[in-house]
Amino acid sequence: MTWCTSEDGKYNIESISPENFPGAIKVLREAVIPYSSSCVGFEVNKDPQATEELLELCADAVLDGLSLVAIATDTGEVVATVFCKLQEKPIPGSTEKTFFEIFTEERCKRPATKALMEFMVELDAKCNYFDRYGVDCLCEIMFLGVKPEHRQKGLAKLLCKTAVDVIKKSKEGPIAPLTVEDLGPNFAFMKPRKPVTTPPQLCTALFSAVASKKCGKMLGFEVLEVFSYDDLTFDGKPCSDRLVPGASCEGAALKI
Repeated sequence: MTWCTSEDGKYNIESISPENFPGAIKVLREAVIPYSSSCVGFEVNKDPQATEELLELCADAVLDGLSLVAIATDTGEVVATVFCKLQEKPIPGSTEKTFFEIFTEERCKRPATKALMEFMVELDAKCNYFDRYGVDCLCEIMFLGVKPEHRQKGLAKLLCKTAVDVIKKSKEGPIAPLTVEDLGPNFAFMKPRKPVTTPPQLCTALFSAVASKKCGKMLGFEVLEVFSYDDLTFDGKPCSDRLVPGASCEGAALKI
């Protein structure tokens, strides 16, 4: 499903489908994990098995049908991605947990992935999205990435804006849900999860790159919490030791 085309006509923004999913995974490997502050800070980029676990997280998000890619119109190549994961509020008083908590417990075996996911869980808890905004379902925008040779062309902004529009539209019903079988043999081991049926009422994001922070500000996201990578540690030293000075990340939200 094509949602829009860039002003110069060089890129289409499309829902992730069985046909373009392999290209989305390639962008994750080549343009997200090697550059993402969180991935570098927690050294996911140096651990092939941790990388595979993070790819599984994004594959699971794809099943919700809200994740997007940018495709070059001249070559058909997937050049940018953004993954959107629905999460329902755990029932008060129950033993239910958020999706990220469940994923961390069930699927994260490598220290790097586990540390990254535990940080994401901690950030979500501090932002307290569900109670702060009085919502039962949210959609997290995550792992926005553009291949280096296609940067500085407005793709990150276009992907983020379209993601918010698609999430809003999903209130009317499913957009482009996929099954585990649609993901191909490399993800055949994944177990199907019960589909989220509650319409999302909030978009959330962890913005760490300068470009993604600008996108969030442009779209009207409210910054709720700011973490310095100086205060986060992995393998005995601050995550900031692996990043540019002053690196930080923001937990932000947009009511829809």
